[in-house]
Amino acid sequence: MNNFIFYDTETSGVKEIDFIQVIQFGSIQTNGDFKVLDTLNELCAPLPWTLVTPKALTVNKKSEIFESDICHYELISNIHKTWNTWLNYGNGLFITYNGIRFDEEVMRRQFYWNLYDPYLTNTNGNSRLDLFIKMAVVLHFYHTVFPIPVIDNQTSLKLEHLADSLDIDTDDAHDALADCHFLVQLMKKIKELLPNYYEEIINTTSKESLINSLKKEDIFYHCNYLARSKKTSTYPFYPILDEYSNTNRIAVFNLNFDPELYFDLSYQELEQLLQSSKDSPFRKLAVNKTLPIISLSTLISDDIVPTDIDTFKTRATLIKENINFQNKIIDILNNTEFPSFENNHIEQQIYSNGFPSAIDKDRFSQFHDAITYEEKINIVEKIEDTRYQKFAYRICAQLFPDRVNQKILVELNNLVKERFNETGPWPDSQKNLEEAEELLSRSQSQEEKTLLNIAINSIKTRQ
Repeated sequence: MNNFIFYDTETSGVKEIDFIQVIQFGSIQTNGDFKVLDTLNELCAPLPWTLVTPKALTVNKKSEIFESDICHYELISNIHKTWNTWLNYGNGLFITYNGIRFDEEVMRRQFYWNLYDPYLTNTNGNSRLDLFIKMAVVLHFYHTVFPIPVIDNQTSLKLEHLADSLDIDTDDAHDALADCHFLVQLMKKIKELLPNYYEEIINTTSKESLINSLKKEDIFYHCNYLARSKKTSTYPFYPILDEYSNTNRIAVFNLNFDPELYFDLSYQELEQLLQSSKDSPFRKLAVNKTLPIISLSTLISDDIVPTDIDTFKTRATLIKENINFQNKIIDILNNTEFPSFENNHIEQQIYSNGFPSAIDKDRFSQFHDAITYEEKINIVEKIEDTRYQKFAYRICAQLFPDRVNQKILVELNNLVKERFNETGPWPDSQKNLEEAEELLSRSQSQEEKTLLNIAINSIKTRQ
C-alpha cells in the first residue's frame, strides 16, 4: 500500500450521527514513506435545518462557518472530487482516529445525502484503518517501547496527547487538518518503533486481507481499551472460519476457556452461547472494520511471549481438528438474524430500503454534471428513489435559493421548523439552549462565552 489518505472531520454535533453535518474537513495524501503529496482543508456553512450544538462549537471553535459562502453540497462535492483524483495514484488506505465509530459513519452519511457513493473508502480496492483501535494493542503489549502519554496519573489515547508525547505542536488540536498532521506523525512513529506490528496492520486493512490472515494463523489476541479506567484487557482467541468464509462477522473462541467442555453441546446450546456475552467463550467480531487484534506470531517476533501459551496452543489445535464443531458454529452464525430498526426519516435510511438502481446512479452523475437550475431540476424529477429525490431538491435549494419553486421552499421551511421546534432523533434545540446557558454561567473564558452566544443565537433565529 503506497497511497495513504488521512482525514478528520469537525462536525455540528457528536451524538445524533444521522443528523449532524461536517462543518470542516481536513485530509492529507501521503505515499508509503509519509511524504505529503497533497492536502485539503475546507469548511462550509451549516445547512438551514442543521443545529450546531454549543458544545461542539466551543470545542472546534469554527464560528466562521456562519459567514461561509460555501454550502454543504459544494464541500462534499469537492471532497469527493479530490479523493477520486488522489485515487488515481493507486488504491487508497483511508486512515482516521476513532473514525470507524464516528468519522467514517459521518462521511458515509454526507456522501449519501449528496448523491455520492457512501462506500468509497472500502470498495474498489480501497480500505480503512482506524488507528485509535490499534492503539489498544500498542498500549497493552508495547507500552514499554512506544511513548504512551500519562495525564493526571492515567494513560491517555487522545490524539492530541499522543501528538504532544511525540513533541508535535498541539496548539491547533481539534482543527481537522491539524489532527491529520498528528495522525501522519503517529503512523510514522508506529512504523519506526513497531515495524513488525506495523506490517501486520498494513497487511490486514481490508476485509479480505484480514480474513486471509485469520485463516493462516491459529492464535490472536484481542485487546479492549477501557475508557473509564484508561486500562486494557486482552484475551487469546482462535478464529472459527472455513475456506469459503467471506462474511462481515465471524465467531472466535476465547482460549481462556477449555474447548473440550463445549464440543458435545447441542446445536441449541451452542446457539444460546453464541447469542450471549456473559460467561460465553464465543465472541463475534466484525471483520469489515478495524479490529484491536494482533497475531501471536507478531508478538513472538517482538520477543513478547504471553503467559500460558502452551495451553492456548493445545486448545487451538483441538478446535482446529474438530471440523464438526467449527461447522456448527459457522452455521449458527450464518443463520443469525440481526435486528432491524424502523427509520422514519430519510437521513437515517442509509442502511435500509436498499441501494439506488443503476439508472438512478446514472442520473446522480448527470445531476452533478448539470450546471443550470433547469438542467438539475429536470434530472431530479426523473430520480425514482424518493429518498434521493428529496436530497436532490435540498441540494437545488442550497445552490439556487432564489430559483427553487414555492412547493420546495415550503417543504424545507417546514423541515427547519421541525428540526428546531419538535422533539425527534435530531439534536434537541431546547436542551442545547439550556446546556449553553449553563455553560455560559460557569465559563471564565471570553472566547468561550463568545462562541456560546453565537451558538445560542444560531438556534434562536431558526426557532
